[in-house]
Amino acid sequence: MAKNNKEKTKHAPFGWLRLFLELIVVFVGITGGFLFDSYREDRSDRELEKKYLESLHQNLVSDSTELHATLENNRNNVEISQGVVSAMQSGILHPDSALRVIQVMATYYNLNLNDATYQSIVSSGNLGLIRNFELKEQIVDYYQSQEDMLYVEVVYNNYINNYVIPYVFKYMDFISGETDLGFNTNDREFRNITSGYYVLASQQIELMESLDSLCINLKDRVATAIEDL
Repeated sequence: MAKNNKEKTKHAPFGWLRLFLELIVVFVGITGGFLFDSYREDRSDRELEKKYLESLHQNLVSDSTELHATLENNRNNVEISQGVVSAMQSGILHPDSALRVIQVMATYYNLNLNDATYQSIVSSGNLGLIRNFELKEQIVDYYQSQEDMLYVEVVYNNYINNYVIPYVFKYMDFISGETDLGFNTNDREFRNITSGYYVLASQQIELMESLDSLCINLKDRVATAIEDL
């Protein structure tokens, strides 16, 4: 009887199928867990990307409004200074034109651009969340151009503060707004200050127009990217 039991134990099949099925279940469970975590992480990244792009779009809308308003004012200033420079070259500058350009040169139109969202993206290391490589490049190019524009603006403002304002103080009463036109419009200081202002203001306009074009294109691209998410 004992011999029969030993024979049964010896010939009992090992549960390979059951073991294989258990391994399959464990594999599927682990793989499914990884896939779920990956899906959840990807979904979280896409939600964060959308929030960044929506906030970026709001910044660009604000920048576009600011650029348009500043461009309108600065174009007028450049036209006035250009007319005065041309008149000085031809030797027929009217005192009224000289007065007008002095008032123009003493006027500030500083840009107030918003890069808060971009700085937040960069500082947090989340620029890689933006999947569209071309869009990402366009964003970086725009804000690099914005930095270049602000640098030129600093140079422009330094020129106004160091040369234009001291000169204007000699001839303008800032309380009454009256200007003493006793200066000589052919004076070398006036001619140099005005021509220097015209060069810097023209350069500023060119960069501002380029930045405005980049802003419009980027704003449209970001809006499209938001819709595609």
